[in-house]
Amino acid sequence: MSEHPVPGAEAQLAAQVASAHYLDGLNKVEIAERLGMSRFRVARLLETARDAGIVTFVIRPNPRPEDALAARLRASFKLRECIVTRTDPERPRSVVATAAAGYLSSHLSEDDVLGLSWGRTLAAMTGYLGELPPAKIVQLTGSVGNDLAISPLEVLRQATARSGGEAFPIVAPLLADSPESAQTIRRQPDISRALNAYPDLTVAAVSVGSWSPTTSQLRSSLTDVEQEALEAMGVEGEVSGIFLSADGTVLDLLCARMIGITADELRPVPQKVVVAEGAPKAAIVKAAILAGLANALIIDRSLAEELLRGDR
Repeated sequence: MSEHPVPGAEAQLAAQVASAHYLDGLNKVEIAERLGMSRFRVARLLETARDAGIVTFVIRPNPRPEDALAARLRASFKLRECIVTRTDPERPRSVVATAAAGYLSSHLSEDDVLGLSWGRTLAAMTGYLGELPPAKIVQLTGSVGNDLAISPLEVLRQATARSGGEAFPIVAPLLADSPESAQTIRRQPDISRALNAYPDLTVAAVSVGSWSPTTSQLRSSLTDVEQEALEAMGVEGEVSGIFLSADGTVLDLLCARMIGITADELRPVPQKVVVAEGAPKAAIVKAAILAGLANALIIDRSLAEELLRGDR
């Protein structure tokens, strides 16, 4: 079938409808209800997606096992998107980072507002990014630790360099000394500019850190008393500085001291993508989904299998 050019906004909408139909298995009526349009409009958009080459069909006699895992995860956790990569013992982070970079490069438009947090995988992702459209890019949290290479400022800088879009940095720590200090920091013009951009976010790429085994870089910034208090509350880990229990309950012990996006601000973002690898992160990824802080996953096979194992 020949491909026909489609205006940018129409192409994005056709891609969204095609993803819901072909990847998530929704029928035309369900998509119409979700997007607030008629089922006839949905049918026309699906036809547009096929005619424009947005959707192509490949018959694979032996599909990748990772694709089957992704389909099962989308169904089990009602995800909008799920990409599962192979697990590479020699470079597990690079494989997931490459997939995340490809996802953003192909899905982001100049009308989007992208939020980015911090972490080793997101930092690695920026090294694989192709050219991005000139979208606005917002830092989701203040900084943690002293490793500048994986700081949210560096992640923001690298991504903005690929897009040429407007940057909204937060030059501040993630965890202030006191609620009063946090309020003072939030009132600073440059900081408030980023915080005030959160309601406009359309895509958020976030990291997760588990509590035990410890992969959270934030845990070492806490005192023993704070760690014990969180453990008494049943902490499972954190999503961009938002602490959660296993059932997705937000633990607000330190919220008043945090400089960054809150759970209430992250939930309404249409596309919330967790980028992670490794089976130990399964519990905190599931908690993020239950909390409404994630509706898309880019993960490796070991993490996918552990999520499905835990779901059973």
